[in-house]
Amino acid sequence: MSAARPLTTPDGRLALRLLEEAGEKGLSVAEMRAEGLQMPAQALYEVELAGWPLVRKGGRTRLRPSDAPPPKPFEMPPKVRLVPRG
Repeated sequence: MSAARPLTTPDGRLALRLLEEAGEKGLSVAEMRAEGLQMPAQALYEVELAGWPLVRKGGRTRLRPSDAPPPKPFEMPPKVRLVPRG
């Protein structure tokens, strides 16, 4: 991905390398810890901030393919209007 900024911490670089190696399978937080990441969530946050889009599903995280369409924006559910009875 050419628009991504360089990662500044060793954990961020390791997380990106692990995600690239995992491919479509992705990684769980436990697997990232087993590979030496002490704070996987923080490393994933850094990867995202650097511009690498991530997909989180079923307790696993993977890089979103560059040809994949962007995710749909979150839609707030409609507000419930209370109607007075009487």
